[in-house]
Amino acid sequence: MDVRKILVVLALFASGTAAADIVTKVEAVETSTSNVSVPTAPNGRLMFKPCSGDCDEKFIIVRLTPETVYTVGSQRTDFLGFRRAFFNMRRGKDGYALVAFDVEKSTVTSVTIGE
Repeated sequence: MDVRKILVVLALFASGTAAADIVTKVEAVETSTSNVSVPTAPNGRLMFKPCSGDCDEKFIIVRLTPETVYTVGSQRTDFLGFRRAFFNMRRGKDGYALVAFDVEKSTVTSVTIGE
């Protein structure tokens, strides 16, 4: 009997946690590099439109921090390397950008660009 009581309690506990609200902590948005504006300093504000190509969406503005992770293709880099690669990429064809940011703090956790 004790095993059945434990199973019932576990089932009730599991069903109670399943009903909890889901809160988005980090959001990731894929966009094109033509819709991204990279600041001149690693503590500046990154602006991007949450769409690819030409669109009428408003810019989302988020802060870069020392903890922001920068990736070009599959290689991690620092802010200066990222900025250099970003502007070299924009001279050619349009690439993609993936921006992950903390919704509550409006800070960038990572930004990735590629072709």
